[in-house]
Amino acid sequence: MTPTLIGLILMVIGLFLLVRGSLAAMLSYTMLCGLLSGSSAINLPALGGSSIPPSQFALLFLFLRVILPGQRYLPLLLDGIKQNALLIIFVLYGIAASIAAPRIFANTINVAPMRFVDPKSLFDTVPLVPTSQNITTSVYMVGTMVIAVLGSVACRAPGGAVALVRTSVAIAWIHTITGVLGIFTRGTPADVVFEFLRNASYAQLDQSYQGFIRINGVFAEASTYASFALAWFYLNFELWWRGVMPRSTGPASFILAAVLLFSTSSTAYVGLASYAAFVGIRVLLMPVYAPLDRLAILFLSGIGMAALASIAMLAMPGMFEAMVEMIRHMTIDKSDSLSGAQRLFWAMQGWDGFIHSHGLGLGPGSFRSSSLFMAILGSTGVIGMTTFLLYLWRVLAPLRASTWTRMQDPVVSIGAASACAAIGVLVPAAISSPSPNPGTNFALFAAAALALRPRHPFLKPARPLIPYGDHQAEVHA
Repeated sequence: MTPTLIGLILMVIGLFLLVRGSLAAMLSYTMLCGLLSGSSAINLPALGGSSIPPSQFALLFLFLRVILPGQRYLPLLLDGIKQNALLIIFVLYGIAASIAAPRIFANTINVAPMRFVDPKSLFDTVPLVPTSQNITTSVYMVGTMVIAVLGSVACRAPGGAVALVRTSVAIAWIHTITGVLGIFTRGTPADVVFEFLRNASYAQLDQSYQGFIRINGVFAEASTYASFALAWFYLNFELWWRGVMPRSTGPASFILAAVLLFSTSSTAYVGLASYAAFVGIRVLLMPVYAPLDRLAILFLSGIGMAALASIAMLAMPGMFEAMVEMIRHMTIDKSDSLSGAQRLFWAMQGWDGFIHSHGLGLGPGSFRSSSLFMAILGSTGVIGMTTFLLYLWRVLAPLRASTWTRMQDPVVSIGAASACAAIGVLVPAAISSPSPNPGTNFALFAAAALALRPRHPFLKPARPLIPYGDHQAEVHA
């Protein structure tokens, strides 16, 4: 176990906040560490080159801040455990399966491992055996569980809800700026800074296609950059839609949408398209609760984008055609490519593992998937899939009015926005995740959803709709 320079810097910041900062500040620190998903805080050479990312490393300081003597957060901690009981069961069963299943079913099925040494083809497999990836994936799942519990405590602490919103805005701008800077500095001496931040042992993939430079910022690849951007786009847009600090969350969501459109990532396009469909269906089913001012802004933005696209088509027809070809290659043609066939092969491993294990699962980390839900099915079987789906139902709470419309209390709106964002995060994961771990962003959003919405499921929506300003959200949150 070897700390990196980034890990040492984060440790100094964490220790300072532990002594002088509030729990809300520690929550912001943990959230901001997620921007370094391509980095390593601690290298673990004994586990096959695995590493502890900054977001997982920051959990240690968040946990210490919660249990500090005299803070009186124990009741909130117990509530957090109760609220996230289904996720805890899911993770604990996953840990048990990662230990037992690879031994029970060893050498009885061939799988594509999480880490492959010298594969002979895109569809190469090896016999199932226990590996270090079973341990690594279990550790990541424990981190997801811990941030769900601690996040619920931090969101209910003084200033926690406001910290969640303000930090989400900061993350949106930082993520966008680093992505854009990464494009303009590529191949220049300034690129050394980005390479320093990408110190984790992830494969650094080709980040260009027919002259288009793909946006990856400090992340290892464009798809992970896009997945992270989608998560915070969902949250900021939902906050803006519900009138929570709209002058901050609105621009943050629109700048993320813009960078996603130019990201050249199929994950980004699928995520944006599915979310646009969700917003459209929500408006059509409940038009009476749709905020007219938000609809007007979206309509005018759409007209503006269409006008800019028309001007670009006339001014640079060759470039426009190249962009259309690039988007077609990243979406429609993806399923017919070798990469698409490989991803389908990986996804179907989940079903094969589920059948072979008689519904018990082969254990997290036993095989590589390309879909979160297929990975959960094949890794944790009936128990894991059932508990996870029940947890999603509790997080979204589809029978609550706050899930679908703006509420009078901004804190409830923050919780509802977090619920929708938590479900939205699973869309790109459903077509790209190699493991059954839903991730820290999902855990944080789910924690906020459960912590900030009251238990009563039938709160009345705001009628008429009240646009909350920044100052009102600060007072209530």
